[in-house]
Amino acid sequence: MKILSGLSLILDKICGVLIALMLFLMVVFTIAQVVCRTWFTSLSWSEEATRFLLIWSTFLGATCVYRHSGNIAINIFQDIFANSGVKKFLEIVVHVVCFVLFCVLCYYGFMYCARQVRTAAAIPIKMKYVYMCMPLSMIILALHSVTMILEKLFGSR
Repeated sequence: MKILSGLSLILDKICGVLIALMLFLMVVFTIAQVVCRTWFTSLSWSEEATRFLLIWSTFLGATCVYRHSGNIAINIFQDIFANSGVKKFLEIVVHVVCFVLFCVLCYYGFMYCARQVRTAAAIPIKMKYVYMCMPLSMIILALHSVTMILEKLFGSR
């Protein structure tokens, strides 16, 4: 469990750094586009690069939000059973359902990426690399959900 929890923590930190870097690059590319469009010739690639960075940062950001339990939740049933073991059971059930969802989305994400053969319009990269953010983030989310299930069961964190 310590190895899994440590791996989850490392992936969370890596995703946080990558998200910050992507947000910084989005700002730089957008400013460069505005400057170039105003005084020079507009950049043909900046809008597409910014869009792809936004997609990746959104999916990686979801992993960080899930790991820190920052997502929006309806806790009415958990609040009703606040002082009993039922609350812990419900939290585990939610993470198990999330794990199953992440596995299904990962599978179909890989299937979708495998079928992609076209190249992006302005940047010479295959679209499967842009869409790879979904199965990759689902793997990370599945790892986080297993870690959170084990933490609820055996206590930690």
